[in-house]
Amino acid sequence: MLTLHEAIAVVLREGAKTPRELADEINRRNLYRRKDGRSLPANQVSARIRAYGYLFEKKGKMIFLKQTV
Repeated sequence: MLTLHEAIAVVLREGAKTPRELADEINRRNLYRRKDGRSLPANQVSARIRAYGYLFEKKGKMIFLKQTV
């Protein structure tokens, strides 16, 4: 099982998505599971994106994976 920021990065390698699209795709692929067993909500994705600003970039509603050298 991946950490949430790892799961977000896996999905974003395929292209930019909104937090809702990210949450839906992560849930569909079962890439990340909350400790309480509930589905991942979009607001948790948004919070993780803000916390890991060095990995992710937000333009409008779309989230992108930052390019690293």
